This record gives sequence, structure tokens and C-alpha cells, in this order.
Amino acid sequence: MTMTSILKGTAAVAVVTLFAISANAQGDNAAGQGGPPILAKNLAPARLGLRLVVTSPAFTSGRPLDEKYTQNGANMSPPLAWTRGPTGTQSYVVLAEDSGVNRAEPIVHWIVYNIPSTMRYLPSETPGDTALPSGVMQGKNVSGSTAYLGPKPPAGQTHPYHFQVFALNTKLNIDPANADRTTVINAMKGRVLASGDVVGTYAGQ
Repeated sequence: MTMTSILKGTAAVAVVTLFAISANAQGDNAAGQGGPPILAKNLAPARLGLRLVVTSPAFTSGRPLDEKYTQNGANMSPPLAWTRGPTGTQSYVVLAEDSGVNRAEPIVHWIVYNIPSTMRYLPSETPGDTALPSGVMQGKNVSGSTAYLGPKPPAGQTHPYHFQVFALNTKLNIDPANADRTTVINAMKGRVLASGDVVGTYAGQ
């Protein structure tokens, strides 16, 4: 065997080894962060399993969202409505999450909390302010901003977006600067009287 053959064989082994290490690393990452993600409604379930009926005049559950509600359009929030919470309801929380990702946590697109118990509707085009009228507050989406962030899945992928509504027996005493998904869900645990969701889909372009 010539020196050239030995060098070529050594290089081939090195390339194969490099690919194997890369594949194992990706596999380990997938194993540690793989989906399906756990939605907020499963992390903070209703204590008695009571349901809210959540609807939107803009889309039917399980059907596509209009492009104006996505980052490829006007990036405006869709209107949402829900049935009255049970006796003892003090406030509502809305969380919009993308469950079509291969990771432990869904992508959070919208958090609205401390919605008064007398309100059962959010209009479209909700402003991106942290504090809204009637004491309503908005938490941080995946980008860290306190506003609705429309869907934008990878090209060729269709993702489901869960617009979840929770009826709570309290208002959340949260520092707005820390009102991210984890903080809001932890504050809701044990306080949820009823919940429900409506699901819109969107295909990446």
C-alpha cells in the first residue's frame, strides 16, 4: 500500500467520523429538546376540568388564518370571544402558542392577562402596549416584546396555533418586566377554573 493510499484512507475515515459526531450531536439535541411541545393548557389545567368555548369571527377552529394575522401580512391580532367563566372567575388570560415545533416548549405568540371577568372578547388589532385599558396587561412573546406576534412557520410547513383562554379565580400580581410565558403559567397554576381554545393553522411560505 502506497503512502498516497494510506493518506486517502485516513482522510476518508476522518470525514466519516466527523459526520458521525455531527449526527450524534444533532440527535442528542433533538432528544433533549424534542416535541411535541406541552401547551399552557396542559401545564395549568382547569381544576375541575371545566371548559370555555373559545371562538373567533375571523376563522373556524382547525382552518387557516387569514394572512393579515401573520407576519407575512399586517401582523394584526385576530378577534377572540369566549363563554362566561364559572362562579368565582376574577380574570381571564389569553395565550397563543404554536405547537407545530419539535421542542419541549411551544412558540409563544401572545400573552394577555388580567382581563376583567366582565370582558369576554378581544377585538382585532390589539395595540402592542404593555398596559391596556381596564387593567388588561400583555406579557412577552417569543421575541421578548409585549405584543401579538403573528405566525411565520418555515416554508412548506403548516403549524397549528392554539389561542387558549383561561378563567382564573384571581388576578395575576406579576411584574410586567418579568411577564414571560413561564412566569405567567406558574402564576396561573392552581388558579384555573376553566379553559378552552380555538386553533388556527398557517402554512409557511
